[in-house]
Amino acid sequence: MSGKTECLSKVQSCRPSLTKWLEKNPALLLRWLHDDGAISQQIYFNLLEKRPESNQVISMMEIMLKNENSCRTFIHVLQQVQEHYCPEFREWLRNTFPVYYMQPSGAIDLEKPMKKSTWSKIKGGFKRGKKYNLEKEGPPSSAPGEHPQIKGEPSGVPSEQQQFEDALQDHMQSQLKQNVKIQGKLETSHSWCEMFEIRYTELFITDEDPAGLEGQHEYLVLANRRARMYEHNKHQKINVVDIFSPLEPTSQGPKIVLMTGIAGIGKTYAMQRIMHEWAIGKAFNKVSCAINFAFREINLLEESISLVELIKQKHAHLQNIMEPLCSNPEKLLFLLDGLDEFKHSISQGNKVQSCKDPAPIKDLVYSLLNGTLLKGASIVVTSRPRPSLPLDNFDRKVVILGFEEKQVKDFCFRFFREKTLSEEVLHYIMKNDSLSGLSFIPLYCFIICTALSPFFQGKSEKSCLMKPPETMTEVYRCYLCTIMHLRDDTPKVDNEPIILCSQAVLASKKDSLYQLGKLAYVSLLESKILFTSEDLRRFGFDPTQLPDSFIHRIFVNVDGQGTKETFAFFHMTIQEYFAALHCVVSMSSSEEELLQCLDLWCFGVFPQVPFQSELLATTTKLMTAKQCENLQMFSRFLMGLISYRIEGKLRGLVDIFTCDILGPLTNWFKGKITCEVNQRLLNLLHCLRELRQEAVVKAVAPEIDEVDLFKVILNPADCATLSYVLQHSTSRLKTLNLGYTNIGIQGLRRLQPLLHRCQTLYLRYNSLDKEAAAIEADVLKSPTCQVKSLLMCGNSIGSEGVQCLWKALSYNQTLEELYVDITGITDSGLDNLLPCLANNKTLRLITIVGNKLSDRGKEVLLELQGRVPGLKILSSFMGDMGLLQAYLDWVEELKENSQQMESVKNVDALHNILSELRKEDPGEKPHDLRERAAQLEREIHLLLQASSDTGR
Repeated sequence: MSGKTECLSKVQSCRPSLTKWLEKNPALLLRWLHDDGAISQQIYFNLLEKRPESNQVISMMEIMLKNENSCRTFIHVLQQVQEHYCPEFREWLRNTFPVYYMQPSGAIDLEKPMKKSTWSKIKGGFKRGKKYNLEKEGPPSSAPGEHPQIKGEPSGVPSEQQQFEDALQDHMQSQLKQNVKIQGKLETSHSWCEMFEIRYTELFITDEDPAGLEGQHEYLVLANRRARMYEHNKHQKINVVDIFSPLEPTSQGPKIVLMTGIAGIGKTYAMQRIMHEWAIGKAFNKVSCAINFAFREINLLEESISLVELIKQKHAHLQNIMEPLCSNPEKLLFLLDGLDEFKHSISQGNKVQSCKDPAPIKDLVYSLLNGTLLKGASIVVTSRPRPSLPLDNFDRKVVILGFEEKQVKDFCFRFFREKTLSEEVLHYIMKNDSLSGLSFIPLYCFIICTALSPFFQGKSEKSCLMKPPETMTEVYRCYLCTIMHLRDDTPKVDNEPIILCSQAVLASKKDSLYQLGKLAYVSLLESKILFTSEDLRRFGFDPTQLPDSFIHRIFVNVDGQGTKETFAFFHMTIQEYFAALHCVVSMSSSEEELLQCLDLWCFGVFPQVPFQSELLATTTKLMTAKQCENLQMFSRFLMGLISYRIEGKLRGLVDIFTCDILGPLTNWFKGKITCEVNQRLLNLLHCLRELRQEAVVKAVAPEIDEVDLFKVILNPADCATLSYVLQHSTSRLKTLNLGYTNIGIQGLRRLQPLLHRCQTLYLRYNSLDKEAAAIEADVLKSPTCQVKSLLMCGNSIGSEGVQCLWKALSYNQTLEELYVDITGITDSGLDNLLPCLANNKTLRLITIVGNKLSDRGKEVLLELQGRVPGLKILSSFMGDMGLLQAYLDWVEELKENSQQMESVKNVDALHNILSELRKEDPGEKPHDLRERAAQLEREIHLLLQASSDTGR
């Protein structure tokens, strides 16, 4: 037989048997072929979607058996994954191809023995025992050319060993079957495939301690954190499959890892990914067995139980091999999902020594995480960020930050599976700040794509005339309508867009939606996300007939007690949306009830004279004053849904208000928005944007003369909201304080059309560069510019940027104070200073300390001061007591807020100040100035030392 066709002919002769062997686990083989470059991503996706699974194998073999070279690639991959398949297949492969096929050339290396298999690595990790002699090998395989014996178990392999291997193989295959789908809650036959390998998109995970949630909705905390980290590039990115890898080659990898992230960010999918990659043989190869539990499942266990019995209940196929598994815990991986849902504290408990000893579930978890039970096992725990997390228990803390822009693009393609369509949807998302600001959360990304799909996919004439959703409320309404449309059995009007959500459809679901909303609202006020069957019955639901588009059930087998179940909303924001819907539907047309409710939800202000309504009674009974800080998303949904009721879009659920609601709403916003600052002010602005009633915004915006968002980290959606409201005001702003908001250049561009109306504009420490200086120069050159004070301290505008500002000041006749401290200016930044400012009549103060100016540069400043007598220039820290005190105050702020020190630029600025202070010549300076300067130097030294110690 010709050598060129030897491989192909051997495979073809055994093709029927080979198809039968491989169809039991085709996903694994397809993944390895894809990663080996044998099939493209598109072919890989197409093969995964074929049903039944035997068709995957048949189509794959058609591709791989076209010629000798592709067949050799096929055999090369089979040799790597053989231990995942049945003994008959392994026997055939070893007898037929006793040498190892190399890649990418495909040439046979007769000198190279076959690779050590995955099972060999696992076997080598276990201790010898009388029952499980795992290191014993069978006899040599058949000689080359000899026909394989395809029957039963290969001779010479101990049955105990085969039982062990088969059990682990069954476990791997079971996990692959369980993880084959991502549950999207949409059962459709087109558009979105739910295959895990197709839908899963890599996450951005960073290695750092999780921040607890205090006083803000968790989405807002994460959005702010991402903004800060991206601007300063201070993060260590980690792939989910590398979470046990050491950061340094010489260091030891962690054993117990905490993975935090907000709801919907992908924690459960990350665990699913870990399990999937292990089961498919692509990662965690030192692990012999991975075992997963969800805390919401083990919450239902009330009796004492041993860890062995707990594992057997969840993974029955492991029950006969638990002894050797637990005898070598270094080869075990435990995945524990949802610690924040665990009803017990893990900060304390009784230590359990043996995995055979029954104990309460809280003690088993406590002992696992403290290393008294199965010491040496690898453990991953996920949780939403909570201040109460016992961080000392974990060797590594990682935070999931969701998608980067590239992953959003990838998700859109995987969702729609058509390049032009996905690019069209992606473009719409990215140009809308509200949607792009949400899309970094994978589950939001799914909701957004679902909501947008009727507008971009299979467009009807009516849907083409309707605008796609722009606000959060609109997105969730379209999502709700899409789900209801797909699950509704009533006849549809031809070509009726899904997003119309007709009155008849809403009316048919009225009772169910009302009760669902009531469940969501009461549970939200009770901070409850998991429900029992009794909870559902209390709100009128039969647990056997759930609206499972929005609520899903979690089952757990309890030994001797059958199956228990618990329930949860598909996502926390779905719960918040339904809660808001319930409130809007439940409201009367009473002005008093509306305003009292708004005071409660937005500010925690309880009514002095309670208005008699069921909604207010429920709210005042369950709500605490501080709870409003966690109701920001709810309040934004609420405003959007109030607008829908005003416009009649909720007909079928509730009639429109019978009296004027916009007037009282306008007065309420006017009264609140002029006296609020920081996060509460920002939330009011977002509520105005969700309301989208132009008459209200036009009446409220002129009342705003000061906007103080100091240290409120702003993302692009926040900047878009600020722009939306302030564009409706023609009056000037006394103050716009955006100091430490991390708006970056994108946010500044969004706000540029408004900046000329600000008298005092704070842009301190915003990671702005020379482009920002150019934008500000255009603002100053505007003929309608009203800016009197501009604070650019702590940005990186540099010499080129400051030259733009000097040039603008040759035109500007309003600016009185300019602060460019610590902005990276060198002597070249003063090249055009004299000609540009010589004729300026309004400028009274320039502070330019903390820059890299030589004596020559300071001489230029002195010359300018001589030419313009009314101009004060501060180029020395010891030139002004108030300046020294301002920097002492700044150092104190940094001490109080450690998150500000995440900015490398702050550290650089502190070093720069120290350098400048050392250059200062105290000379004849007053004693109090010298003392204050020395104090500043000491405080900076202490702060930098503390920051350095924390970093280590």
